[in-house]
Amino acid sequence: MLEKLILYFVCKSKGFITKTQLTKFLYLADLYAVKWTGNPLTDLDWRYYLYGPWNEETDQVLKELYDRGILGEYKKDQSTFIKPMENCPNLEDLGLSQGLELMLRNIRKEWIGAGKLDQLLEYVYQTEPMLEAQKNHQREEKASLNLQLEREKLVIELGV
Repeated sequence: MLEKLILYFVCKSKGFITKTQLTKFLYLADLYAVKWTGNPLTDLDWRYYLYGPWNEETDQVLKELYDRGILGEYKKDQSTFIKPMENCPNLEDLGLSQGLELMLRNIRKEWIGAGKLDQLLEYVYQTEPMLEAQKNHQREEKASLNLQLEREKLVIELGV
């Protein structure tokens, strides 16, 4: 699923997405899935590391996609962007459900764009798993993020 999510966000963004944005989009996709269904989309081990949610596996999958000629990078100003290459599959071939695609589209539309990065980071840092980790851990610790905290917050808000 991780590869499909990466391909979706990169292809839909048409090469106007940085690795930082992509990582936050993947985190939000897992977080929203847990919030509404109780289960993440991926099996990623999300960690609070340095300034935000991080996982090692995203870097590995990106490298594989680069090596296979499916994705590539380009630099503009001081940023490195991820772009689809000729071997990139059609989004229809990813087999995403309509509901999942709607959720992913909402994440991308809300947070893509050069001027939105600071807002995206601020939003991500205010999610329950990040707030909890920031209270109890140092940035360098690679502390586990408990995505269920976002669901628990929703249950309390709904009063169910």
